[in-house]
Parts: sequence; C-alpha cells; structure tokens
Amino acid sequence: MVRSKRSNRKPLKVRWRPLSLRQKSRVIALVVGLLLISVGVNAAYKWHGVQHGGVPAGHTVATASTDQPSEQRPPSSYSVPADKPLSIQLPTIKAEGFIQQVGADKNNQMVVPSNVHMAGWYTKSVLPGANGLSIIDGHVNGLYAKGIFANLGKLKSDDAFTVTFGDKSVKNFKVKKVQTVSVKEADTALYVRDTSIAKQLNLITCGGKFNKADRTYDARIIIVAEGL
Repeated sequence: MVRSKRSNRKPLKVRWRPLSLRQKSRVIALVVGLLLISVGVNAAYKWHGVQHGGVPAGHTVATASTDQPSEQRPPSSYSVPADKPLSIQLPTIKAEGFIQQVGADKNNQMVVPSNVHMAGWYTKSVLPGANGLSIIDGHVNGLYAKGIFANLGKLKSDDAFTVTFGDKSVKNFKVKKVQTVSVKEADTALYVRDTSIAKQLNLITCGGKFNKADRTYDARIIIVAEGL
C-alpha cells in the first residue's frame, strides 16, 4: 500500500484589501452606467409603444375596434389632412381632444377610437359641418383613465361646441337634443336624420349601467347637434 506524502505547503490565505477611493469611484460609475443603459432601453421601448402603438396616424382610417384602447395622451404634434377634422372642443363639459378617422369593421359596425383621449369621426358619414348627417364617437372611459366623452351626458340643449379641421378652420355647433337609448336602439337612433337640421352632427358614447363581468354598458348616450 502506497502512502501519500503530506504536502508541507501551507494553504494560501486570501487577503482582502479595501478599495481605494479612486477604485470605489470607478465601481460606482460602472454600476450607474449600466443602470442608465437599462433605463434608456426601457424608455426607448415605452416611447416606441406610445408613439407608434398608442396614437393612430392622422392620415389612416381605423377598420377594427380594440377591447383595450390606449390611455396614452396623444402628442401635440398630431395632425390630419387639411380637409379632415382634427379636434373637438366641448367647453361646457371641459372636454377636448384630437379626432381619429374611423371606418366600419368586417361586420359593418362603426369602429371605436383606439385611444380613450381621442374621438372618432365616422368616415362613412359626411364631414362635420357639411349638409347631411355626420357622426363622431368616443369612449366614456378606459381601464384607468376617463375617456374624452366621460361627461357627454351632461350636455344640455343650446350648449355650444366646435370642431377644428386640419387647416385650422373651425365649425360651430349647438346641441339640439340629448338622449339615452338601449344598445339595440342605438343602432337605429344613431343614424336617424332629423330633416329639420341641415348640418346634423351626432355624438355618441356609452352610458347606463356598467357590467363589471364583461366590462360593458347597457345604454348609449347620443347628442344631436346642429351646425351653425
């Protein structure tokens, strides 16, 4: 049997030396730099989502509704073609916001805006202020934020509001009627033309009781307005 020889070498002892002030500064700078890079990447990601996902392009028409509209505020640089509605101002209820162009979905239903802070002009209706019936819809609320039409039901007859176009021209309107109808009735009521109003603009949003289970309202608020 071969016996192993014991080593006479002493085990190495690791000596921890405290960092100098200069070394500490370098370590802190490195950590801060890595944190800034991480924050920068996250900020860039969020910025991209806000600018490109949360705010629609002013020259496109939405053809599908979303169950989770963006709650990011649109940038002040939002623009539309000169002959299209840019924004709506409702001073009585202290509401204003940009206007998105919305069309019809595959079921031929009017699309709702993809952002809670924006209204939607239905492109299959006439332009606001033109002869005929124009329609603008908007959200009452989002998951966390109030929608542009949160207080639409508080409007009263003769309340005035305006729609501004891309060329900065302004169309003036006056409320003629405020009505609350069921969801089924809304499909008909929204498209009813009042023959006594040459330039009719209907505004619509959700109203009535809120069902928490499926997050829907059981009624619709429709404002019938007249172009001046």
